[in-house]
Amino acid sequence: MRITRRMMVNNMEYWASKQKKKLNDATTIVASGKQINKPSDNPAAAGQILEDRATIAKYDQYEANILQTETWIETNNTTLDLVNTLLQDAQEIIVSLSSADEGASEDYATELESIYDQIMSYANSMYGSGYMYSGNQSDTAPFSNSVDVSGGTASNILFDLAGAASDMTIEITDSTGTVARTLTATSGVGGTNTITWDGRDDGGNTLADGSYTFTVTAANGSDAVAAYPSYRGDEGGKKIITGQNSVVTIDNNGGSIFSDALCTLSVVITALNNDADLPSDLTNSLQAAIDGITSEQVTLANINAQLENSGDRLTQLTTYINGRISDLEVGDTTLAATELTAQETDYETTLKAVADVLQMPKLADYLS
Repeated sequence: MRITRRMMVNNMEYWASKQKKKLNDATTIVASGKQINKPSDNPAAAGQILEDRATIAKYDQYEANILQTETWIETNNTTLDLVNTLLQDAQEIIVSLSSADEGASEDYATELESIYDQIMSYANSMYGSGYMYSGNQSDTAPFSNSVDVSGGTASNILFDLAGAASDMTIEITDSTGTVARTLTATSGVGGTNTITWDGRDDGGNTLADGSYTFTVTAANGSDAVAAYPSYRGDEGGKKIITGQNSVVTIDNNGGSIFSDALCTLSVVITALNNDADLPSDLTNSLQAAIDGITSEQVTLANINAQLENSGDRLTQLTTYINGRISDLEVGDTTLAATELTAQETDYETTLKAVADVLQMPKLADYLS
């Protein structure tokens, strides 16, 4: 086989480029401080690094979920603290009612109405762009005395009664406070009641689309019956993913948290406004509402502790995996520097050899 100069040149170029690649790889390792800069450097280790980084990304999301939930719990706990304080104020007022004269009773009724309104406001608290206590229906106010008209069709009127009623009047008012329609019913049940409305005023005219408010007056014979807004959310449960196959659920069902308090306060206010006797078990009912709020706070504290433990564990795992990535990726920098020096020497030797060969002009030079 005849070996031509072109074949020799091609062969020399091949070995020079191969040595150049080794030198470039060694230079990249020293410059970057990493043994692995591309998958081909060490496919097995590169695969492990990619897997570990994906795991860390998941851990980061879990930690973000935990942090956001801890903030939600803090906000929730602050709200419940305020509600608890208001209920204790109401409890003191109710105790004082037994010895109050008529004038004091009217003042107490006004105070209780203010407490009721404040608790209603807290029950309708928002977190970000959604309601805190509507379960999974965060775009729906949990407690409301509104009814909507859309396309000439009205939504159902929902409200709760503290007991059965034989006579009910529902007044629907527009945004100006003008009564647009008065509905009556001859029966109501203790708990949630639903009244249909055709979206028309008392003159039979279809009302404009929009939101309207309603008030309910109910009685059972000569006895007034307390009415208050129904819970409009669902049972929900705020779910937080805190790890692989690990989910924490927080109660955000406003009905279970606030309805007892709203019912009890409505009963007291209705009785005072109608000069009626207060129910004998009123104190116990209010204490049960307070206990319910306190129990909810204890549950939140336990969940918060659980989240803190999960967050600490994720931090530990992230530190461990980052260390493993560093061990695989960085390696021994002293060894890398030594390898670079060796590759530089080999490359210079290769270039010199190529230069010497390519400068031979005669056949005798190849044979000497």
